[in-house]
Amino acid sequence: MKRFPWRFPWIILALVALCSVADGTAFEYERSREVWRLLTGQMVHWTPRMALFDLGMLLGLGAWLEIRGDRRLAAAALGLGAVLTAVAVHLSPDLLMYRGSSGMASALFVLAAFRIAGSPDPWTRALAVSAVALFLAKAAFESLGGQTLFAGDLPEGVRVVPLVHLLGGLGGALASAIAGPSGRRATVLPRAGSAGHPR
Repeated sequence: MKRFPWRFPWIILALVALCSVADGTAFEYERSREVWRLLTGQMVHWTPRMALFDLGMLLGLGAWLEIRGDRRLAAAALGLGAVLTAVAVHLSPDLLMYRGSSGMASALFVLAAFRIAGSPDPWTRALAVSAVALFLAKAAFESLGGQTLFAGDLPEGVRVVPLVHLLGGLGGALASAIAGPSGRRATVLPRAGSAGHPR
């Protein structure tokens, strides 16, 4: 009997499920409180729309990577993305509060782009390059405009944190570099936004 080739994406399903039920007040990052909130703050969101985009990107990209056989690589990208997101928040001294999982979503987005960049198909490679270029352009827009493209209106005093997206994406690039090139074909999905509260 031929073995079914797909793999159940249990890692990303478990992560998204945890983020979906996490309490914002209990887990959000506050600079004056425990350092572990640099990680738990990435499980909660400021608005339902922000949660929908962040967790939707995590679910779509994470499931695709796990199904294609890149489970360990996706887990590495999530870990690196989360740690580098924490670094980005810590390096923003005016950011006293933070919520958002788009740093991890950025890591998976860049990882997915890098994994299809090794395809022998020139159109697929062009798609990968375009995806990374759009990712950087979005970060530049957010940096200059001070607003997110996808998360919608955020509460008063909450602003987007482009450094989170850039360092999160770096986590995905590092994970891909560790694994080496891939020639498998796939499709890259769009990504979401993140935000913190400078108070």
